[in-house]
Parts: sequence; C-alpha cells; structure tokens
Amino acid sequence: MTDILIRNDKNSVATLSLNDLPANSLSMPMMGAIQNQLSSIDRDDSIRVVIIKSESDKIFSSGHNLKEVKSYMDTNDTESQIELFSTCSSMMKQIQALSKPVIAQVRGIATAAGAQLVASCDLAYGSLDSKYATPGVNIGLFCHTPQVAVSRTIGRKPMMEMLLSGEPISSERAAHIGLINAAVDSSELESAVEKSCNDICNKSAAVIAMGKRSFYRQSEMPLTDAYDFTSAEMVRNLTLNDGNEGITSFLEKRDPNWSND
Repeated sequence: MTDILIRNDKNSVATLSLNDLPANSLSMPMMGAIQNQLSSIDRDDSIRVVIIKSESDKIFSSGHNLKEVKSYMDTNDTESQIELFSTCSSMMKQIQALSKPVIAQVRGIATAAGAQLVASCDLAYGSLDSKYATPGVNIGLFCHTPQVAVSRTIGRKPMMEMLLSGEPISSERAAHIGLINAAVDSSELESAVEKSCNDICNKSAAVIAMGKRSFYRQSEMPLTDAYDFTSAEMVRNLTLNDGNEGITSFLEKRDPNWSND
C-alpha cells in the first residue's frame, strides 16, 4: 500500500509530500498522518524547517474528501462531522504552534481546505501555474473554516471575492494579495524554497522558535497588550545565549556562533 504522506529529511529540512492522488484530499487518515509527523518533527532538534508539498504537479490539495463528508451526511453522523472539522482546525493550529517554520511549496491547484493549508503555513511559494480557490459556495457548502486562515493572511475584500465567487485566482494574484510569498517559474520553485530554508537554518533555532511563537501570539492581541507582551519577549530574548552571542558578534564584526539555546 502506498503511503499517503511521504517524509524525507535532508540538510535539517523535513519534507512532507502529500501522496493521496489524484486529489490529495485532507481526509481523516491524511490529517492524522500530518499531525503525527508534525509532532515527531517538533521533538526532533535536528530538523530546522518543514516543507509541505505534493507529489503531483497538477494538484496541491483539493481540501476535504467530499465522499467522506457525504458518508457522514447520509448516516446523520454528526459526531464524525464535528470530529472531521475539529481535526482539520487542530492540524492548522498545530502548524502555527510548531517551533519550526513551515513552508508550503505549491504546484497545481489548492482549493478549500487546501488553500487553508497554504495560508496556515508560515511561508508559501507557488509555481506560476498554481491556482488557489475557496469554491465551497459552488457546491452549497460555504468555506467557513478555510476562511479563518485565509482571511488572516489576506485582506477582507480579496477574501470575500474568493468566497463569494468560488473562482480560482492565479499565482500572481495570490502573491499580490499576500496568500503566497512569491510566484516563480516551476523550474525555479524548489530553488526558491531551498533558499528560504537555508536562510532560516543559518539563524539561531532558539531565536526562530521564540520569534515564531511571539508573532502569532501578538497578532491576536489588542495593540497595547501586544506591545506589553513583545516588550517582555525582547527582554526574555536577551537572556538567551544566542541573544548574547548575536549582539556580541555584531559588535565584534564577526559571524555568530549559534548554540541554539
């Protein structure tokens, strides 16, 4: 039996490849596999960055498995419906709670919860032929949960346009509204993601972990609370060995020697 999720570790980067073709739907088995790997990666100090990609050039992820959803509807299985969407929400939050940055490497189309997955990653790069959509309105199931992550990544007007039209947007449009960091030629996509990984790996793991956690926490706070919280985080950052090393090396005009603590 083919693994629906393939993990490959290389040069401190863990790559998770969605391999439940042709749709790469976020079924319960797929989401469970992703969550298990994220938990393992979070405990693995040798891993500094995570890439989520597809084994297919045609589709990143179609979102929820509609056959799975329909089976729950046909049997009036409300508990399974609740578990499905709760599991998806937990997985998305797990990505942002992970101590290592997560990068979406997108080829093909990312729709509904697939677009939600892209938006939930810390960084995202798409090939020029990639497309993104929240098309639930077309089948009578509004993209209620996908809109949470996507609307926190892009502005309200482009979000509502995607939600109400259900039409896919191009990679250039996705980059323009901030859903992805950049749209690049397919032949350059892996290089763009690799450069981002290298940039991150050259920084302090402790500082990156602290900074990622700080970013998401402050983003949900009122302005005054955010400044109070981040001011305390700045002070706490100075107590890290790498905080001291970074400032010392800068003043001494040399490269830092990170201890990652």
